[in-house]
Amino acid sequence: MIAERTHTTDATIFGPFTLVAGERLLMKEGASVELASRALDILIMLVSRPNEIVSKQELLARVWPDVTVEEGSLRFHIAGLRKALGDGKDGARYITTHAGRGYCFVAPISLSASSANENKTDTAIIPDANLPARSSRMVGRADDILALSIQLAASRFVTIVGPGGVGKTTVAVAVAYDLLEAFAGSVLFVDLGALLDADLAAISLASMLGLSVQSEDPIPGLIAYLRDKKILFDTR
Repeated sequence: MIAERTHTTDATIFGPFTLVAGERLLMKEGASVELASRALDILIMLVSRPNEIVSKQELLARVWPDVTVEEGSLRFHIAGLRKALGDGKDGARYITTHAGRGYCFVAPISLSASSANENKTDTAIIPDANLPARSSRMVGRADDILALSIQLAASRFVTIVGPGGVGKTTVAVAVAYDLLEAFAGSVLFVDLGALLDADLAAISLASMLGLSVQSEDPIPGLIAYLRDKKILFDTR
């Protein structure tokens, strides 16, 4: 599960950087970052598809639409982009390489403040949560929500199982709202169903949690972070 993204602005924030794609501008803490035109094109494309592997062929076709170039040119600009971002320094991770497949932008991103103001929902009153709006049309689920809330308060991991379309996510969101106060607002909604590649599940989850992944295998870090967390999981 992943919180729905809106795209009313092209200003994207990740780490200390702000990318304004429409103005072809990358800034770090307010200062412009010098970046080769091709490297900027690559960054814009990767950021537009976070937590998704973008193939080398797609990048080559997008960045060099009228020219045939070797993959070495792509690797060269990826290296320059990583250097400009400080990728790998002090635990910062932005772009991962997937051998024989392509590249993936893995850093947590957020839209600019102007976009947030234009897209207010019920979650705007919950500063530390990213929950979807609670459904106002849910009927006959009060007992289920109460039972799940009690189970999750007592257990670390609770799974809701059932066929697609029966309302598992709607119930899970309602449980999250019920427990917001008890958990001091520390609730995160994650949609792994949006991933096209199951191999990206771990790295995507780490990014959504804001964890600094310092190796190609994020699983040990995820296990350490989630060891004392409570998780409500819905699956088919």
